[in-house]
Amino acid sequence: MKITGLSALQAVTRPANESRGVRKPEVLGSGDSFHASDAAKDFNLAHRAVAAAPDVREARIADIQARIQAGTYNVSAYDIASKLVDAVV
Repeated sequence: MKITGLSALQAVTRPANESRGVRKPEVLGSGDSFHASDAAKDFNLAHRAVAAAPDVREARIADIQARIQAGTYNVSAYDIASKLVDAVV
């Protein structure tokens, strides 16, 4: 038995990138590299600063507590109403 027409069969089964002449990507180096942008570096710096800051401002709380105890802490009605409106809207 003689098989003829193999070239036509090979053209059909050949990978698409070979038939179109598409080159495979070349390997440029032996390792990966990473370069952070200036914006990413700034964000990282800000993130670290926020993470390092305390969640509670102890001095501010102590001051307000002392003023409440002394009866000198007053909040304007306008400020209270403004916060209530902002919370609803």
